[in-house]
Amino acid sequence: MPAGVLRIQSDAQGLTGAPATFQRLMEKTVGDMNLIEVLVYLDDIIVFGKTLEEHEQRLEKVLKRLHGEGLKLSLEKCQFCLPSVTYLGHVVSAEGVSTDPRKLEAVTSWPRPRTVTEVRSFLGFCSYYRRFVEGFAKISKPLNELLQNKETQVESKAPSQGTPAFGQRKAKESVQEEWTEGCEDSFRKLKESLTRAPVLAYADPKKPYELHVDASREGLGGVLYQEHDDLLRPVAYVSRSLTPSERNYPTHKLEFLALKWAVVDKLKDYLYGAEFVIKTDNNPLTYILTTAKLDATGHRWLAALSGFQFSLKYRPGVNNRDADALSRRPHHTEWTQLTPDGVQAVCRGVERGGGVAGAEAIGIRAGAVPELYCNLTQLKDTDLPALSRKDLRGDQAEDPLIALVGKALKGDKRELLQTSRLEGAQLAYREWERLTIQEGVVYRRAPSSDHEEVTQLFLPEKHREKVLESLHDNHGHLGVEKTFKLVRDRFYWPGMKAEVEGYCRSCLRCIQRKTLPARAAPMGHLQSQGPMDLVCIDFLCLEPDTSGQGNILVVTDHFTRYAQAFPTKDQRAHTVAKVLMEKIFVHYGLPKRIHSDQGRDFEGKLVGQLLHSLGIQKTRTTPYHPQGDALPERFNRTLLNMLGTLSVREKQSWSRQVATLVHAYNSTKNDSTGYSPYRLMFGREARLPVDLAFGVAPDGTSGSSHKGYVDRLRKNLASAFEHARQTSGSLSPQNNSYTPW
Repeated sequence: MPAGVLRIQSDAQGLTGAPATFQRLMEKTVGDMNLIEVLVYLDDIIVFGKTLEEHEQRLEKVLKRLHGEGLKLSLEKCQFCLPSVTYLGHVVSAEGVSTDPRKLEAVTSWPRPRTVTEVRSFLGFCSYYRRFVEGFAKISKPLNELLQNKETQVESKAPSQGTPAFGQRKAKESVQEEWTEGCEDSFRKLKESLTRAPVLAYADPKKPYELHVDASREGLGGVLYQEHDDLLRPVAYVSRSLTPSERNYPTHKLEFLALKWAVVDKLKDYLYGAEFVIKTDNNPLTYILTTAKLDATGHRWLAALSGFQFSLKYRPGVNNRDADALSRRPHHTEWTQLTPDGVQAVCRGVERGGGVAGAEAIGIRAGAVPELYCNLTQLKDTDLPALSRKDLRGDQAEDPLIALVGKALKGDKRELLQTSRLEGAQLAYREWERLTIQEGVVYRRAPSSDHEEVTQLFLPEKHREKVLESLHDNHGHLGVEKTFKLVRDRFYWPGMKAEVEGYCRSCLRCIQRKTLPARAAPMGHLQSQGPMDLVCIDFLCLEPDTSGQGNILVVTDHFTRYAQAFPTKDQRAHTVAKVLMEKIFVHYGLPKRIHSDQGRDFEGKLVGQLLHSLGIQKTRTTPYHPQGDALPERFNRTLLNMLGTLSVREKQSWSRQVATLVHAYNSTKNDSTGYSPYRLMFGREARLPVDLAFGVAPDGTSGSSHKGYVDRLRKNLASAFEHARQTSGSLSPQNNSYTPW
């Protein structure tokens, strides 16, 4: 070998500096095209364009520059004119950026980690896709704490002479004994979150951004949005846990930290030089730019933010659930312990499995009118006697106004009402043409809420409070309009509307429970043509009651709005399939379609095989977008409100009350269809206890032969279905409107 220095003439693979050298060469080659017309990472090159002509022009420029540098391409590894491309573990398309399904195939079958090395390997893989996972830091917290604890244990053992190095010992350390339910839940949720990750929108620097930030004792969270095609789409999710010292910060300082960290440390590349709005659920934070008194740390954070152009807006916590969910560990949310006299039931939206998120109380939490709630007395059940015609005649005769009306009707003397000074006599005078006597009992004929004539009992004053208790208190504490429609279809008395409204507005349970909900974005409008054409299913999670049931499977018929709710102890696919088969299909027949979110319980193989074998089409919402399943979401809120009006004792066994409350919902007129769900499903109104007590029949089906009933049912259903389609279509833009009673 000749003396001298040997030197390679081309860069070889495996050298430490080889990747950086090759990257500099590629960036020099594409020059000013980089990041504007082409993306380059080592030997991976993406040429992109909005149109085919633009794409061809840019591709030609790139090929010329590669040729000029003497670089060659392998034709077998090249792909041209693709609508989407897999790049560095991501799928890039016109819709946005999503995870590579091929990379995630291994996640579904990833075995439980047994050593520190395997835990770190799993977390490292998941961290690469953390921008797609809502609340990644909170979900992965148990696994990170497991690594920290193992590290502390190893450090506490003073290594003796000749023992393996610290890193080697830690890597081989087993974690099977320290593996808790929290670790298992974190491991499972991370796998589920990656397999259903959403498509993130491309950031458009010409459009404004909207940043939602939130902080809790468990971590910081933020979601960056941008409006595309009139839809607010996520661009990036960011989150992290707190350091030990940060956990001692007061609430307002934590919120300020979340804002500063999200803007300056995580999203600077998006937000620097752009105008954006920051929304927070901490009202004092909105004053940091004006009148807030800050400490030295606060002034440093404010100085770091001074280079950004943004405005701060307050957003109540109920409207800030996206960032709030990122900042909170779902099953570690702290709630104040109440006494047995207080309400204990707490409902939370659920990610499929054991964890819960997005807590929503079905009772009053500590601090919300506590004195009033602790002194709340339980209301007794309304005692409705079964009244005969004779009883009704006697009660009406004892009521001065009805007795006068009956006398006037019998003698055809309308002027008796005109000259009377009794309260309500003048209203009865104006209703003269509709008043009638049947078997000595005074009634009023009037169009019902569904535009058909109904015979209303002229109700004596002594029974009005019992009727209102039955149709409001014992019927789920529905609002003024729905309660009034229930009363109007059965009874009449002058000033009835005002009395019903006054009763509902003074109801103690309603005052304590019902608050203004968030105004959400317009929900998607699914289409259905008849009963069982489209059925929506969803899970609702509550705090377990005395029977151990903590979930409700909600099944709603989209066309009729008819709902069924089944308390369950778990959310497994086996439970879903069993309920659908035994409680729905054999009672109501098979639906054409079933619509749900992408939870594992609905997307599992068992449910899929069941629906496929029966010929039922399965549709689903997009990830993190429950508005695509708006019908059960709306019914869930209604059911929560109804559960929230239960007494303290009833809430302890809430699963026993669900069927009664759902029946109350089904037998009440729905604003979006103009009919009660029960009527659209079964062709008649449901008989309620008050109907049997007073002998009223709002369904109008009594005294009919089989053929006559079928003919009338066919005619009425055809008319009702057409009216429901028209009403539902006209009200679809108003699905998010709110009536406080």
